[in-house]
Amino acid sequence: MTQYSMKHMHTFCTVVECGGFVSAQAALGMSQPAISTHIRDFEIRLGFQLCLRGRSGFNLTEKGELVYARCRTMLNNVSDFEADLGELRNKLTGTLRLGLIDSTISNPSFPINKAIQRFFERDNDVSIKLEILTPEDLERDLLNGHIHVGIGPFQRRDNTLSYQLLDKEDHGFYCGKDHPLFALPSNEMSWETLQQYPVSTRAYLQKTDLPGIQNKAYVSNMEAQAILITSGQFMGYLPDHYAKTWVEKGEMRAIDHLNLEHESPFYLAMRASSSVQNIVKVLVQDIQDVLKEDIK
Repeated sequence: MTQYSMKHMHTFCTVVECGGFVSAQAALGMSQPAISTHIRDFEIRLGFQLCLRGRSGFNLTEKGELVYARCRTMLNNVSDFEADLGELRNKLTGTLRLGLIDSTISNPSFPINKAIQRFFERDNDVSIKLEILTPEDLERDLLNGHIHVGIGPFQRRDNTLSYQLLDKEDHGFYCGKDHPLFALPSNEMSWETLQQYPVSTRAYLQKTDLPGIQNKAYVSNMEAQAILITSGQFMGYLPDHYAKTWVEKGEMRAIDHLNLEHESPFYLAMRASSSVQNIVKVLVQDIQDVLKEDIK
């Protein structure tokens, strides 16, 4: 594989991950015509079309989807190989691929930013790729090698992954200020009262299905959940640290007298392998050290 074709693979993967040619310009530092030329040349080398572009937007062909998966795996393997060579030189090098669920930054008991700060204070030649994903996508990208470490509320257990409990998030049940229950005194609100109103559900969390309550909205992340709750049309669960901003502004209320609260375990997951790269080991140790310091 020549350097020329590696550049084409990198360009193609970046365009796919950015969702199109225009969005990829900043990431690649290339003009749109130059990106188009790279993709067209790559298609000529391969002998088939990779993507559709036009008024309907950017879409991969069926073969394009297969090529993307193979190219991303190849590029990840090259990055990991560079990291392995760096270890032989006793230097941190390579690309560190980390995945988190959304709004981790607002969790005061899990200062991931401090762990990243500690990691990069060392002499290193490391780049980082940080992605915000759903728990399902975190697990998928861990299994296919697209990320080294995933942090989130994993509900399933895959025997090819290892899981380390980091923390537990407190989740409350909330409604927005325009909801009919917002101003209702707690002593007038019963379980039967809640059953009259619909709930928005984040399906990947435990205790999101409440008996007798209508699940009429489904979301994949906390921002979408907060939007529906603040619409005044839905109740739902949110981590207390995330809901705090709206509560303090009087735009949300926790329904906290019916024992609806629960804890969601927060795990660090990675592939269960004896050949974990040094950059991954160092990051995991930094996360563990920061959590210990935060407890003190």
